[in-house]
Amino acid sequence: MINKKNLCFIILIILLVILLLFYLLTDDKVITNDNLVYIENFLDEKDFQKILKLDTNKNTFVKESFRYIKSLKKDSYVNDIFYSPEIINKLKPLLSDKIKKSDFPIEHRIYPIDSIGMKQHRDTLLYDEPQYEAIFTIRNKSSSHTRWIDDDGKLHKKWTKPNSMLIVKALGYEHSVTPPKTGEREILKMIYTQSDNPNDNYYREMTRFNNIV
Repeated sequence: MINKKNLCFIILIILLVILLLFYLLTDDKVITNDNLVYIENFLDEKDFQKILKLDTNKNTFVKESFRYIKSLKKDSYVNDIFYSPEIINKLKPLLSDKIKKSDFPIEHRIYPIDSIGMKQHRDTLLYDEPQYEAIFTIRNKSSSHTRWIDDDGKLHKKWTKPNSMLIVKALGYEHSVTPPKTGEREILKMIYTQSDNPNDNYYREMTRFNNIV
């Protein structure tokens, strides 16, 4: 015969097991605050397979000193996926209720094995309110890590998995990307904005980008 005390204990154990299973089966998220968010299994399988079909012929990219880069058309299916209401609503609780798509083109980037990575920096403010710069990892056969320094000065690092999204707030954490060394890293870079009012940095960056691609 189970007494009331033992029954309560059993129920508590069952609830803890359910919570543990829920944690293990849901997307792995590393969330510090809205300065940086990392989400694994970001797209459903159908949309991720569409992204995997993007052209990776380097002859269709512009070669910079440390990466290959291509601007995607604003009417492409990639925009439809990442700027869909479903994705925007998924990100709002993690970032800001005001976020929306940016007019800045989504960039397809490939970092080859001899890339120098990206030095430590803070993303420049492009609007009158901080934008969120998002990196979606398509493929990652490299040993490259994204590193960032939090408000307490602690250094963190993350190897970004395919189908993961890492989002950094402008003027937020200092961050860097280490060289690939062992293989290529392929990503999409996009912007989610809180404002429709770009500043001079936006126009300078747009001019620079248009001169590249």
